[in-house]
Amino acid sequence: MTMFSESLRAFLKPVVGLLDDPDVSEILINGPKEVWVERRGRLSRTEVTFTEDGLMAAARNMAQYVGRPLTDDHPRLDARLPDGSRIHVVLAPVARCGTTVSIRKFFAERLTVQKLIELGTVTPRVARLLEAVVGLRLNIVVSGGTGSGKTSLLNVLSSFIAPEERILTIEDSAELQLRQPHLVSFESRPADRLGKGEVDIGQLLHSALRLRPDRIIVGEVRGGECFHLLQAMNTGHGGTLTTAHANTPVDTLRRLESLCLLSGIDLPLRAVRAQVASAVHVVVCCERFPDGTRKITHIAEVLPLDEKGEYRTQDLLSFTTTAREKDGRVVGHFTGAGVLPGFFSRLAANGFDDVDASFFQKRTAGEAEPAPRMQTEPQRSAPAEPHRAATASDPVLAVKPGPVPRSRPVDNVQPELAGPVPRVPVPTPRLPLARKPVPTGPEASIELEPALQAEVDRRLPTESTLITRNPLHELRPLDEDTQPGTRRR
Repeated sequence: MTMFSESLRAFLKPVVGLLDDPDVSEILINGPKEVWVERRGRLSRTEVTFTEDGLMAAARNMAQYVGRPLTDDHPRLDARLPDGSRIHVVLAPVARCGTTVSIRKFFAERLTVQKLIELGTVTPRVARLLEAVVGLRLNIVVSGGTGSGKTSLLNVLSSFIAPEERILTIEDSAELQLRQPHLVSFESRPADRLGKGEVDIGQLLHSALRLRPDRIIVGEVRGGECFHLLQAMNTGHGGTLTTAHANTPVDTLRRLESLCLLSGIDLPLRAVRAQVASAVHVVVCCERFPDGTRKITHIAEVLPLDEKGEYRTQDLLSFTTTAREKDGRVVGHFTGAGVLPGFFSRLAANGFDDVDASFFQKRTAGEAEPAPRMQTEPQRSAPAEPHRAATASDPVLAVKPGPVPRSRPVDNVQPELAGPVPRVPVPTPRLPLARKPVPTGPEASIELEPALQAEVDRRLPTESTLITRNPLHELRPLDEDTQPGTRRR
């Protein structure tokens, strides 16, 4: 334990017991007289209290450690403690109840996919599909609300990355726990008291692109740097992982779109949407339920824009709530949507042959899932997915040469699977239609009235222009335009 850790524990003496309690995941200090904790996803109030001066001294001690200002001019602080726990402080009078502190604890025990299965966050089938999309180097966005488990899931997804890959992580506050040997971690830095020395995520992303990354992992996108991240995804940096605040797959894409507009780059809205739909391949949504449990609710594939330029997604697996027990526990099951993803043909070719069509079939509550083959170690990743070709409804995307593994479906809904995937019959080439013979003789003319036909026959041998007026109209004499040999030049 360092000297600063001992000093901070002295300032936080009223809550030291809560900091050491392994069941407490978050400590919420709402002023000196009110302290709440979160245990297993549920909040409860404690009898712990502070003095106003003691709580202010603890907050300033945290700011001193991270070298960030916490004054009346800068009443907010976002930082992390020596053990990795994330803190956020808001001073009075901005916080009307007094100095407000949130401490989200950092657990030394690494969260694994097996632990998520035991907690009910995922099933073995869901975990295997997540391992497959990471192994195929698809670009993934993990979305959800505050406290839904986005960062924890991002840690688990990163564990599927092969150890020989060079990984660059970019975060506001370092929370990721990657164990791969070739890891470069960046952490943003705010401006000092003089407004100098700021290094934001966009600048770190600019540096990361020049450091030969195999994977780029951004802790969370929340500003204009999102546009540059999408540019990296669209220019060959496959397998990028990040998180964003959103509730559904389509809302996630709209969130990324709004963040891109914050970059200040003047682009048509259709072009921005095309960039988002092309860069992101899979969206994974998390949610914290009323009983405190956290689960993955959607694993969705991003499709090209429709004819109106709107986002389209299709669920591959989703969580369906079926009941709620008397103790408040949520009961449900994971089910497929009955459609195959666009990258299905690449699964078997990259060692995921057990992820077959049965993974995506619809299932009812209590129906057994197929037993997936989980990897004990991350396997070698597949090459990055080629860029998706432009369609008639997505004209902004540039078509790059090279074969596309599997074209994405044009319609938003595909036929349900009722067993093994049927072979698609090869369409028979259509024979060219026989051309209608062109008649050689003169075609029959339109029959005119006898008086008009006689006038046409009289003028036709000498008339050099089309007759545009009725020659039988006695009140309108023939002008020079209708007299033979006197046309205007």
